Formats: sequence, C-alpha cells, structure tokens
Amino acid sequence: YDLPDIEGAALYSKEAALESWPWVLAGQVEDFPDDGGVAVKHGKQEVAVFHLPGQAEEDGRWLCVQNLCPHKQVRAISRGLVGVKPEGLITLADPVYKSIYDLRTGSGMSHANLNLSTFQVKVDEQGQVFVKLPPAD
Repeated sequence: YDLPDIEGAALYSKEAALESWPWVLAGQVEDFPDDGGVAVKHGKQEVAVFHLPGQAEEDGRWLCVQNLCPHKQVRAISRGLVGVKPEGLITLADPVYKSIYDLRTGSGMSHANLNLSTFQVKVDEQGQVFVKLPPAD
C-alpha cells in the first residue's frame, strides 16, 4: 500500500511563522552533524534540522524543514544528501525517492508540486538549538 503524494504549496513557511508559535528546544549544537540533518520529534510530527557550518549565518548555517517526504510520506528527509550548487543554492535530495528540494525555501526542484514546510532556527549563547514551530498536535 502506497500513501498518496502530498502535492501543492507547503503547509508552513518560516517567513509566515506566527509570533505566538513557541521556540522549541531541538538539542545542543554538538548533537547535530556537520553538513547533515537530525530528526526532531514535535508532538506527532517531526522536523529535520540541518547544520551547515560552511554557510554564512544569514545564508543558512541552520535550516529546518518537515521530516515527512511529500512524495510517499516517508519520515526520512533528515537523512537526505545536502549539496551546494556553484551559484550557492543549497539543495537536499530525498534519501529514498531522490526528489530534490531547495533547502532554504523548501521548494521542489525535481517536482514543482512537491514542497517542504520550512521553519526558523536560532542558536543561543549556550549552544542550544531552537526551532520556531506551530503548537504540537
């Protein structure tokens, strides 16, 4: 049994995050591999937090997207392959279905109708990583 694709615009975007959303502790900086992602459970959902130390802070040293693949609903996005194109575009390849996404925006590159929700990330002075997320369900 295959679950259906989730097509269309992403449900959430970091630019449209509500002020009322809480900052949720995702872990310590050392919990995240360089140039890789970690799945973080939030209620019944998961997000994928990526640490890209080679990127400038404003360009996406820390990025967060939904961990659920919109193609067949596999929770594996955090294990995807991160790449940087010569023009600076940060891409993410789904590890199972190989769909390609713009990791900064969540936009589907190989399938324009498959998109990832994006979320804001911040790191405090103690090295704690927080993600601004909608209330847990």
